[in-house]
Amino acid sequence: MISYTTFIYRISNSNDDAQLAFVNNWLTSHIEDAQNILRKPLLLAEFGKSERDPGYSTYQRDRLFTDVYYKIYSSVKRGGPAVGALFWQLVTEGIESYGDGYAIVLNDGSSTTNIITQQAHKLYLIRKIFARRRNVALWKRAREIRRAQSQGKRIGS
Repeated sequence: MISYTTFIYRISNSNDDAQLAFVNNWLTSHIEDAQNILRKPLLLAEFGKSERDPGYSTYQRDRLFTDVYYKIYSSVKRGGPAVGALFWQLVTEGIESYGDGYAIVLNDGSSTTNIITQQAHKLYLIRKIFARRRNVALWKRAREIRRAQSQGKRIGS
């Protein structure tokens, strides 16, 4: 498996919309490269939005998470190379002060937590669909083999 590791960082002298446009273009090009050139799965690691950024808002962070997860989900549902994304940084309640501005506390009930939860559920459902398709193909193949064997025919691999 190939893993791209990066922080989605603040682009100096740009507004939030310009940063999101950059991130979307970056993701698109890396997903396309993973599919067409590398022909390897892609895992996006260490993305986030720091609350220490000037003008930070939860809305901006939610937009980033939504956009990143949308790109991943779009790739996964069409059988593309993206396999998931890991945000930076997950902390547990009570240690938020040790965070570096990127901290997410999953049980805080925030809108970002809801976005993460929804994405995890969507990817889980897609995994089940692909597993079902694979199992159906295996069952059909096994049935063909059993029929051929019962008729005394030989099946190629």
